[in-house]
Amino acid sequence: MSVDRLSVTVPSELGSQLRALAKARGGNVSSVVTDAIAREVRLAALDRALAAADQRFGPLDDEVVARAEVDLTKAIKHGKRARRKRR
Repeated sequence: MSVDRLSVTVPSELGSQLRALAKARGGNVSSVVTDAIAREVRLAALDRALAAADQRFGPLDDEVVARAEVDLTKAIKHGKRARRKRR
């Protein structure tokens, strides 16, 4: 795998927090930063896809979003109960 070596400047406090996070995860600063960048890239792609869907189909109705949130909450609770039963 090829790599790009980048140089970034961050506030001292953030740098300290980043090093502490890397240590807590048992990794290094590069792995934490790489994970964060990958997450941001995925979120940006999702934002573009959602904007394209809104443009093509129109924005979702607030009622549809509210029902989906209720369904998702129920599914999460059900999944947690099922995992506890298996233990």
